[in-house]
Amino acid sequence: MIYFIILNENMIITTPEEMFKLWQELSKKYKILLLFWDLWAGKTLLTKWFANWLWIDENIVQSPTYAYINSYWWKLLHVDMYRIWEENDVWEKWINDQISKHEYIAIEWPKFIDSLDISHYAKITIEKDWDSRIVEIVEN
Repeated sequence: MIYFIILNENMIITTPEEMFKLWQELSKKYKILLLFWDLWAGKTLLTKWFANWLWIDENIVQSPTYAYINSYWWKLLHVDMYRIWEENDVWEKWINDQISKHEYIAIEWPKFIDSLDISHYAKITIEKDWDSRIVEIVEN
């Protein structure tokens, strides 16, 4: 069984459905989500839930690991900065340009946050444990 522990709210989430509900609540408060966590911990899955909440077909949402950016109807921008090595890459890959054109943004492996044109975001960190996920949400 995989369960989630929310540190800042002292909450244990035991099902994906409960995590989806939390994600919906977070999406109501924040248009920008910074996703920090291990490989295979569920970053793209949570972005699919975010897309679903925005009435975007979650089946078309894919990890942007090699493309850097996936855009869904100018409503949701999904960015993966895992392979961004230098601050200048933020500009060369047109990441800031795309951020300014989208209503909602999910950024995996965010780097060079001060260089990104973002404010009022939630930083979400998930650590994998043997059969659980520990989730920490820091609101900015």
